[in-house]
Amino acid sequence: MEVLNMQEACNFLRVAKPTLYKYIRSGQIPAFKMGRVWRFHKQSLEGWIKAKVEHDTHARSMNGAQE
Repeated sequence: MEVLNMQEACNFLRVAKPTLYKYIRSGQIPAFKMGRVWRFHKQSLEGWIKAKVEHDTHARSMNGAQE
């Protein structure tokens, strides 16, 4: 199981730290704290990405059906 630190997660997701912190604070992204430092299971992030893509794709297809 690969665990990423904040910078590694930012690089993996290709987002800035403030964006990642926003996702953490809102509970949108799987993360955990080790002491005072946020950590991320890489496999959990991959699952989160997959679920987000499926959700967003479904939402777009539903919006297109309404037009």
